[in-house]
Amino acid sequence: MSRAVTRKAHRWRTVPPAFDRWRAVRSTLTFGLCLGAVTAVAGLHYGVFAAIGCYVDAYGTRDPYPRRGPVLGLLCAGFVVTFTAGSLVAGDVWAMTAVLAVVAGGATLFVHTLHLSGPGSYFVVLVSALAAFLPPVGLAETVTRAGCVAIGASVSWLSAMSGRLVRPYAPEERAVSSAFRSVADFADTARRAAAVPPRGDSSAARRSACTAVHAAWAALEDARGRGTAPAPRRLALFDLMVRLEAVFDTLQNAAERGGDPVPATWAPWLRASAAAVRAGATPGSPLPPSGGSAPAPPNRAGGKPGAPPPSRPARAPRAPRAPRLPPRRSLGVEMRHAVSSASPAPTVALRVALAVAVGTVLGWALPLLHPAWVAVGAAASLQGGPGRQPSQRVGSRFVGTVAGVAITVLVAQVHQPGTGATVAVATVVHGVSRGLPPSALLLRTLLNTPVALLLVDAVLPEPDLAPLAAYRLLDLTLGMCLGMAAALLVRGVPLRRVRAAVSVAVAATGSAVGERLRTGTFHAASEATAWQRTSDLWTMHASVPVEEIRATGTADRLWPSLLAIRRLLCWNLLRDASAPAPDESVRVGDFLRALSGAARTDLPGSPGIGSALSRVPRTPRPAHEPELHRRLTALRSALEDAALPPPATEPPRETD
Repeated sequence: MSRAVTRKAHRWRTVPPAFDRWRAVRSTLTFGLCLGAVTAVAGLHYGVFAAIGCYVDAYGTRDPYPRRGPVLGLLCAGFVVTFTAGSLVAGDVWAMTAVLAVVAGGATLFVHTLHLSGPGSYFVVLVSALAAFLPPVGLAETVTRAGCVAIGASVSWLSAMSGRLVRPYAPEERAVSSAFRSVADFADTARRAAAVPPRGDSSAARRSACTAVHAAWAALEDARGRGTAPAPRRLALFDLMVRLEAVFDTLQNAAERGGDPVPATWAPWLRASAAAVRAGATPGSPLPPSGGSAPAPPNRAGGKPGAPPPSRPARAPRAPRAPRLPPRRSLGVEMRHAVSSASPAPTVALRVALAVAVGTVLGWALPLLHPAWVAVGAAASLQGGPGRQPSQRVGSRFVGTVAGVAITVLVAQVHQPGTGATVAVATVVHGVSRGLPPSALLLRTLLNTPVALLLVDAVLPEPDLAPLAAYRLLDLTLGMCLGMAAALLVRGVPLRRVRAAVSVAVAATGSAVGERLRTGTFHAASEATAWQRTSDLWTMHASVPVEEIRATGTADRLWPSLLAIRRLLCWNLLRDASAPAPDESVRVGDFLRALSGAARTDLPGSPGIGSALSRVPRTPRPAHEPELHRRLTALRSALEDAALPPPATEPPRETD
């Protein structure tokens, strides 16, 4: 339904993810097999290059297998190509600078375009920079080293895809299960908030639930192939998500309008459904059980808009009929969108490329022991770390590097590891670091630093861990300072792109709602476009805070508009077929086009957009559609005030 979003949007989870034991075991076996086997056959020098190829295992862990396979295949090829390119230009500073800048910018665009889960373009830059700063070698040696990288990357690809043999739908099932659990948490929070006067605030739980639901839709979208019929299991998950949207919409109506609390039986049912989906089964009942009293189901006319529904036996929302899957956006369209005015990717890629280019020149000019870490440090400060600003990423990486260097120096005073010990320690530590959650950036850096030092020390002609560790700290610190300077000089996401993303999403939503009113039925093409543009806005909303040096509040100003747009699309998705209303379609379409034009003038909640909205006609009030009027008014209010309507109140209405 919606395009995949940067998985960075999960920063609102209240429970940190647990250690991934299966991933840790899989990465340990893969890394140990490649490093150990190549070392046994050709020596530790070549085993290190195979280990570099294993860094592919940092990517794609949350992507469904139909998408993970080809995307990780492209990434494996990218590792080999960028390593070869870096090796071929070794010794020529300007050629190195050009190649590493292109690699950094291109890899950043690639990751942003394909929404690949993982540490951004960091490891692609690492592979290319390490090859570029090695002493120049001949073509035959370059091909041999690149072959070792290809071995590590290929084995990592096989490892990443091995789960498909056992649970081919596990990534989608985990995402859908997480959505059910998050909606259950929201149901509990909303019920407790309604039970204690004055009505409590459930906005944080709502935000977390909305994020999880969006991620589930993104996973289902990523699992779809082109030209092939979806598997029955994925169709069943799609149907479950449409039903969950109906329940979630009902819960949001209850939180917004007040009235009777959510039935206590709903949250347990949602959690039981989540457990069933995660186990590979289908919940027995498609709807939450009755009991107590419940809010009015969504999209039902009758009664004064905004008035709390009268107490009555609980009635869950009627299960909507799942519409057919809308057409999927092609890769060509994705690539064109990546460089469009509504995408955050171009300026982010430019900033990373600039930092890496300057880092390459400085690493060459300064008397450093291992200068590749300057360029790598510049990329590290601008990549990875979900939900973190560059200053936070730099802090976590710096503290982790200092701790890792200290541990390495202390160990080096009493023990110089041999080949076997190097392989064993590097393998275990690598596997443990991969099992850590993405949010544990400091601990990951602490573990990765000794591994990197051990591997580099193993291939140096005169190994000595202590000075190498000290230079690693110096080089990486210099690179991080360069990254911070680039973040100050080149704005991560220009405001004009933020405004364009809001405007495009509102316009696409207007087309979808207009088609629904004009024809009275679901229109797959316009609905798909609207959800895709909303997903692009979600990506923008997730990208803005993690590209800013200091918090500006832009993402928080976008959130009410993003939620209001999504609520309007949910009304469109869940609404029953009805008689066409061409006149209403024209009025609503003109109104949303006017909102779209106003959104281009300034950010939501700013005086500029307020002035533009003052010239927009009053909100249409379609006959027999009070819910549509309420959601249109909420969208206008979100754009004008950048705030959600308070609980138990109706959004402000214009007077005739």
